[in-house]
Amino acid sequence: MKLKKLAFLLLSITFCLSCQETKKEDLDQLNGYWEIKKVKQKNGKETVFKFNETVDFIEFENNQGIRTKVKPSLQGDFKATKDAESFTITKENDQWIFHYKTAMDEWQETLLRLDEDEFQVQNDREIIYTYQRFNGYLDGTK
Repeated sequence: MKLKKLAFLLLSITFCLSCQETKKEDLDQLNGYWEIKKVKQKNGKETVFKFNETVDFIEFENNQGIRTKVKPSLQGDFKATKDAESFTITKENDQWIFHYKTAMDEWQETLLRLDEDEFQVQNDREIIYTYQRFNGYLDGTK
């Protein structure tokens, strides 16, 4: 029984250490090119993406931003698509919430984790999207 308690305690400490609060100034890390890495459904099923034909270009400043789908080329440049979504971010109950609005829809995503190389959001259907910074197809150039 003591072993179970010790294991639980160690897991709890590890979990708490990995849960660092995202500060407002950290949100600037959203700027740049991002590709979807994996999607985790509510039932636990994960889909891993090894190659993305389009990536998201995020421009963010003063709690407002735009996310544009772009198509990277092998030469290192990008072609913008007509798919763009504007958003705002607000802090609600100690969580950062993305508020998206297009001509066709409105939705929200909760920021779960953010660092300079990766971020995660969860939508209202409890689907978790993990993004990684896009560094180019061949040589890591943006």
